Amino acid sequence: MSETPTSTAQPSKGTGVGAAPPGASLPPPTPDQADTAFASKLKEAGLLSELTDTLLMVLLERVDAKDDEDARRLDLLSLYYLGGDDPEVADRRRTDDRWFLHDERRPANAHAIVGRLSRLAPELGDVSLERIGSDDGPLVVRAGDHLSAVTDEEEEDSEGYITVRGLVGALNVLLERNDIRERWVQLRGDGRREGFVAIGVTEAMLLCRYDCLEDDDPERVMEFGAW
Repeated sequence: MSETPTSTAQPSKGTGVGAAPPGASLPPPTPDQADTAFASKLKEAGLLSELTDTLLMVLLERVDAKDDEDARRLDLLSLYYLGGDDPEVADRRRTDDRWFLHDERRPANAHAIVGRLSRLAPELGDVSLERIGSDDGPLVVRAGDHLSAVTDEEEEDSEGYITVRGLVGALNVLLERNDIRERWVQLRGDGRREGFVAIGVTEAMLLCRYDCLEDDDPERVMEFGAW
């Protein structure tokens, strides 16, 4: 992926359009402006450490200017964590932020999802998903001597469907029991994809205040992160 943008906006000269007069409403931000502000908020929370201004310009050129702001944000993050198709860079960026993305167009079973999550939290050691007692017993994730119940399940045609959010929340409890500061929070999704990053509680409250998270209630953010 080239680090050089194809074009650079230049400041206008001459009289042109001046600043808005006092009391006039400002125009809404352009998609690029809104996405740049979003990236700045995540960097303020300690994420996207390798995202330079130059790289951001390159990535923005590859993001469609869709009406759906949340879809654009996930597109931008997906490109960043792909690392320009360099496996080493991609692995480093995903590991640094514990980035996890689930796309419903790429279905995966619960065991595979737990496996992907556990690779982002190597401090937990071996993590497994199992039932306690019987085939219809409570579902838990296990890491050593620690168990965490998967409590977020959906009922559909009398069959229990495990949600990705429920699995991530259960892993957060294991992180808490192992005294690991960073916990996963869920970024705003687009109805098809769910994106998660791991940060501390102060940073989580910051992103909640900035309306970057799926949960807009600080208490729900705290509960999900097991803080």
